[in-house]
Amino acid sequence: MTSIKYGSLKINDIRDSSGLLVGTNIIKGRKNEVVVNEGFGTIKGNNKVKSNAGVIEKHS
Repeated sequence: MTSIKYGSLKINDIRDSSGLLVGTNIIKGRKNEVVVNEGFGTIKGNNKVKSNAGVIEKHS
């Protein structure tokens, strides 16, 4: 597990597209994209569902 302490700042985790930049920094060519896929539905009929899973396919 990553743990960084810089003064009073404590970073517990660094993931993709993350960075800790100290001093004078000029960042070029960085890109970040976030996609959230959510859904809501119901199951009808006489069912005894113990677990449920959903699949989302991304078509470009």
